[in-house]
Amino acid sequence: MSKSLSILIVEDSEADAELLLHELRNAAFEPTFERVDTSVAMSAALEQRKWDLVVADFSMPQFNALAALELLNQKGIDVPFIIVSGTIGEELAVKAMKNGARDYIMKGNLRRLVPAVERELSEAVQRRERKRAEEELRINQEQFRVAREIQQRLFPKSPPESGVFDIAGASHPAEATGGDYFDYLPMADGCLGIVVADVTGHGVGPALLMAETRAYLRTLAPNARDMGDLLTQANRVLADDVDFERFVTVILTRLDPRSPSLDYVNAGHPSCYVLDSSGQVKAQLKRLGVPLGIQPDIDYATGPVISLSTGDIVLLLTDGIEEAMSPDDAFFGVDRILEVVRANSGSTAGEIVESLFRAVRDFSRGLPQLDDLTVVVAKVKPSL
Repeated sequence: MSKSLSILIVEDSEADAELLLHELRNAAFEPTFERVDTSVAMSAALEQRKWDLVVADFSMPQFNALAALELLNQKGIDVPFIIVSGTIGEELAVKAMKNGARDYIMKGNLRRLVPAVERELSEAVQRRERKRAEEELRINQEQFRVAREIQQRLFPKSPPESGVFDIAGASHPAEATGGDYFDYLPMADGCLGIVVADVTGHGVGPALLMAETRAYLRTLAPNARDMGDLLTQANRVLADDVDFERFVTVILTRLDPRSPSLDYVNAGHPSCYVLDSSGQVKAQLKRLGVPLGIQPDIDYATGPVISLSTGDIVLLLTDGIEEAMSPDDAFFGVDRILEVVRANSGSTAGEIVESLFRAVRDFSRGLPQLDDLTVVVAKVKPSL
């Protein structure tokens, strides 16, 4: 089967050019070509079309291979350049190779031409693929950087002051950005909303969706008295903006300092927990509906009110903690999470958060972090 080949021949001898073409045709190439022998003609040929290969005589009356190679480099064109010459000194050959020539062949030894052409065409494809991959990586890295900046600006700078609750939260991003988000929301009757969410995917798109979710929740929260209604309204707006590949898992809790108590709504988020002062699980805040953005007409239900006592710990987190991996491919898991909190139940909220991050780091033993790690803890202070 013939192989098409577009070749620019920099050669002053029509006969020598025909010898090159003859070798290529014998090897089943079907060359289309143009022969040039001046800088002006070569420049015009390079502007007019793309070439698979440039073959140049080393020395011509008005031009030479080194000048042709310099012209090619000036135009930033990545195409294999092979010198075919009657005579070329070793020093000049080395100089040409350093400047980007891929090979040099003596006119008296043209049997080397076809193997050199086949090799260089193959390597050119590999270079283009490598450059394409590198450019995609550069674009992705830039997207990750922008997404990470968006994400970090959305996190609260400090926890709210409360006479009833000791509150702390933090998120440690993975190398490839995800969409973890947490926030504190002032609500009606002096209540405080705490939201922890996770947007699917990586890059700018999920980061913008997280920002949109945050904006809707912050707008709706101050007047909300029913947690389910709040999330139902947010979902109806978000569902119009989210494609089928995106969704947001959310757990939204409302702390009432008057009782004190907690109610919550969980939209497809992993279970979170309330532990008593001894570290035993008092309540599991399970999923109560699908993630936001999947079903626009769903109504979310608020979970039962949970009474809180001194020392109780509300633990909200994303699945990055549970799914952290050890070198032997074990998951950190829910049991370890609860063990860490139980062992630190007498500590402050901030110390509990840090103890979880430290335990995950120790468990992973230097493995790359594959997902964002987000934890918020609210602990009931002793009554005055």
